[in-house]
Amino acid sequence: MTVCRNRSSAVAALCAAFALVSTSCASGDPGAPAAGVIHVSHVGKDTVSTFLNRLATETGQVVVTRASVDDAWQSVALKEEPGASLHLVEGPLPSAALPGERARVGGIAAVAVPTGRDPHDWLGSHRLHAEPIGAHEVVLSRAPGGLGTRAPAGARARLDGDAAEVPELHIDAAFLEARLKELSGAAPVTVGGRSAVIRERGSKDGRALARAWMRQQYEAIGFTVEEHAYQSGWSQGVNLTADRPGADPSRVLILSAHYDTMSNAGADDDGSGIVSSLAIAHALKDAKLSIGLRVVAFDQEEDGLLGSRAYASKLYRSGQMDQVVGVLDLEMTGYDSNDDGHYHVIHCNENTSSDLAALVEEAASHGELGLTRVDACTNRSDHAAFWRYGAPAVAISQDFFGDDGNPCYHQRCDRVDRLNWDYMRRLTEAAGRAAARLLMK
Repeated sequence: MTVCRNRSSAVAALCAAFALVSTSCASGDPGAPAAGVIHVSHVGKDTVSTFLNRLATETGQVVVTRASVDDAWQSVALKEEPGASLHLVEGPLPSAALPGERARVGGIAAVAVPTGRDPHDWLGSHRLHAEPIGAHEVVLSRAPGGLGTRAPAGARARLDGDAAEVPELHIDAAFLEARLKELSGAAPVTVGGRSAVIRERGSKDGRALARAWMRQQYEAIGFTVEEHAYQSGWSQGVNLTADRPGADPSRVLILSAHYDTMSNAGADDDGSGIVSSLAIAHALKDAKLSIGLRVVAFDQEEDGLLGSRAYASKLYRSGQMDQVVGVLDLEMTGYDSNDDGHYHVIHCNENTSSDLAALVEEAASHGELGLTRVDACTNRSDHAAFWRYGAPAVAISQDFFGDDGNPCYHQRCDRVDRLNWDYMRRLTEAAGRAAARLLMK
């Protein structure tokens, strides 16, 4: 192994411990790689368009490629290992090596997970985001100004237009509270004429009941609902979409959240995002839309973004990713214990995702919402599945990475009694106004 820059003693020790294969970083020779060798490299945002996987950093990207990468800031060559699969793992990473760790590049760990083992169980933490490298290369189109500048053109034009005022859109806190109590088991639901309680959304039956509830909610306001089953390795899941068409059938804005939980009530993570999405759809159900609105409820986010990765791959393979103007992913919108109004809109300077973030920030400053953005960069939610294919996407979240993280994150106590309904209303309203500005003439 060779690490071209930032070679610390810790990395050198890892190299010796795991006998990584030697290679020349930034060798200038992108020829056919040796059999069973892959390269993990930290590079600029717009420098690599063919890869097995990629994760964003604040100023660049960590890519996994079969060929060596010219002018990488840091690069490691690894042998593919029988009986194990390589995962990229995002922090907070400990200073000590993770189980099966092979290298750290650009703040991302490369970890070999034994075949058949759940990566989060193997790592001993569900606070780490781990995703497999994958076997198939993604090839993105290149355009002046960087990757992924095809679909965002419509969004950019709207930013520059005279009619780009923030639309009025109002969210009812009582609606948020009532629906989230239903989705998180604090109140019974009636689905298909039967009374039930959605106690958790980790089991197959719990998730199926949640999907039936969501279908009922969206069909009641005139959206077209579909379920999309997928298989990822040995795992199976089902995403749900709810569509309302716009005047231009060739463009769509995606509003997303994940509905699975850590086998708990999941009121905040991410029942709040699901209900915020539903509230925005309610507010826009009678609006005249210039482009389509698609609300997507992703499955298995907690298992490594499996649902969003499958859905984004489906759009890419079918050529439909070009239709996506942007993705607003709502990841935990209801916790603000100190009532300071802090929130994240995470873009990591990916393609034109910063344009989407600017729309949300402008909407959040409109009126008297009292919200203040706190910077953060992460791949740990469903927005990152779209970055992989060059689509603009942001994660809109409460102050998870600041000084007000929910202590019940991934715990049994993640219930509605800890949520701030007025804060949830204000953050949902900001996201809804940003969505409306993209959707409406």
